[in-house]
Amino acid sequence: MYDLSKVPYIIAKQKDLFSLQLAPNQLLYQQKRYRGKINIKKPKIYFKKRVLNELLTPFFVNPNKDKSLEQFCIESEEKEIEKPLGPYDQIIAREVRNWFDNSKMVACLHVNSIKELDVFDIKVALFKENMHYKYYGTHIVNHVIKNSPYEAVAPLVSKCTSFVFSPVINTVKLEKIIKKSKKMFVIGGVLEGLVLNSSDFLKYGQMDMVSVQLGLVQILQNAGGLNLNGQLTHHQTMLVSRLKQIGANETISDDKK
Repeated sequence: MYDLSKVPYIIAKQKDLFSLQLAPNQLLYQQKRYRGKINIKKPKIYFKKRVLNELLTPFFVNPNKDKSLEQFCIESEEKEIEKPLGPYDQIIAREVRNWFDNSKMVACLHVNSIKELDVFDIKVALFKENMHYKYYGTHIVNHVIKNSPYEAVAPLVSKCTSFVFSPVINTVKLEKIIKKSKKMFVIGGVLEGLVLNSSDFLKYGQMDMVSVQLGLVQILQNAGGLNLNGQLTHHQTMLVSRLKQIGANETISDDKK
């Protein structure tokens, strides 16, 4: 038999234990770095790093150690002495000048880093359209265009510049082929002896000169009326007719005498 009088006391004890178990544990945490602080201003250099720094320390004298910025600017403005071309370079120079003189269209291309296989594909596509892709050294090209009608191309010439020569003007096909390669860009060129920038080069090449000339003649005729030729040559024709009249009067007077 159980003593029922102690039942409320036992229930109260169980409630107190349950409340004690649900109480959260309040702990204090503090972060601490292992082996003290790091010296940012003067970090410790270990043996391996010290040896590596000794090996990488330059042992030669820097020629620009005590030079100021003004001296660097003055030296940059000084022109380099042009070296004479060798026998082989002279042969290449004659070839370059021949391409410039005998081509109606010369396109200057800026070529970024590209695989030779991709360049070969561009060369084949251009050759099918009667265009020739060429690359020459900067010193040879600058020597060729110096004191020539193509001297204005000099600012475009660099190590990344290539040329496309063609006996006919066909900028539409050229632009389509170059657009297939994402690493080539038209930066200018020469059309019929005229040096043009990239926009004018492509715009001028797409024009049909015959239709443009016909349009110009039609505009002039409409501006001056249908008798444009007569208006332009009016004074010349009047002078010729007066001279003829004077000459005829003189012959008649001589006959009467």
